[in-house]
Amino acid sequence: MKKNFLMSLLAAICLAACTETKNEIKVVGDLGDPQPTFLYSMFDGKTFDEGQVADGVVTFAVDTIGPVVAVIGRSADRRQPLCTVIIDGEPIEVTIKDGEAAITKGSKSNMALTDAMERVKEASTPMDQLMKEYSEAHEKYNGDIPKDMMDGFDKRYDEITEDIIALQKQIIMENKDNMAPLYLLRTGGDAFGVEFIEEFLKDYKYKDCKALEPVIASISGEKNKLPGATVVDFVGKDLNDKECHLTDYVGKGKYVLVDFWASWCGPCKAEMPNVKANYEKYKDKGFEVVGISFDDNKEDWAKCVETLGITWPQISDLKGWKCAASDLYNIKGIPATILYGPDGKVIKANLRGEELGKTLAEYLDK
Repeated sequence: MKKNFLMSLLAAICLAACTETKNEIKVVGDLGDPQPTFLYSMFDGKTFDEGQVADGVVTFAVDTIGPVVAVIGRSADRRQPLCTVIIDGEPIEVTIKDGEAAITKGSKSNMALTDAMERVKEASTPMDQLMKEYSEAHEKYNGDIPKDMMDGFDKRYDEITEDIIALQKQIIMENKDNMAPLYLLRTGGDAFGVEFIEEFLKDYKYKDCKALEPVIASISGEKNKLPGATVVDFVGKDLNDKECHLTDYVGKGKYVLVDFWASWCGPCKAEMPNVKANYEKYKDKGFEVVGISFDDNKEDWAKCVETLGITWPQISDLKGWKCAASDLYNIKGIPATILYGPDGKVIKANLRGEELGKTLAEYLDK
């Protein structure tokens, strides 16, 4: 079953501005046990305030530099987020009813965010049902779900996801004059596509805010993977500590598959036999593979290369998820691949399984 499920609706964004803003946030209603006790930004993990409880009301008083999208938490380990709010200088009231929390008073941005989250939650109901059916089938068939049933699950997943993304795009376009789109763009920007985001940002009121810097960086990385894009160099070292450039291999007259992986990545290792089979089939026809490892431990990396019998070039800066390649090519999950042509331009990205072999056959079975 596909794992890239709908992103959490309780992520948060920290926004930049230049003046200090005083804010008061109240949580009322059925507080339950434990009561909400802190307010924090999930963007940088900073706790703004410990809630003060009096007469069945939790009050947060916060001084922040510029607007902030933050989360009210209700457990010591912060794994029970209660509600997301936009701290922008206007009073906010959050009401808890029947175990659910929602903003009932606040600025235009807060009310727009609340409306957006409610609409997305409603649109996600079919996904919840699909996950329930998948879990039941997984248990019934001991994990070996019949292929036709699995194909049905995947088809429905794709259809529901497309509907949710379409709704999110609609919400974004409806809210060009407030901060609700910032939240949506930060939590699901890649799904919206480069063209949509760039078009929206042209006349978006908050397009220059600091919170959008990661979104803009992602757009740049996505552009580097689009068909026809010229290779962008990555510099690291091989297993012999020799400095290597991706451009030492790409753009030198061969078809080159750049494979982003790591020794600690189970799906990467599961995909490796497929990569090896295609490498052996086409290496004498002008095909090369270059591995870019997201490892941070050289010994683990080297041992896995040996164990898996990998013989093609390897490069890493040994920075794990902070690997420079993550930003250069907007790699948010591995395994991931980019196939370059002999001229050093992208043919296609994210080729795996049967699709890898079919694509290589188009160019190399001549």
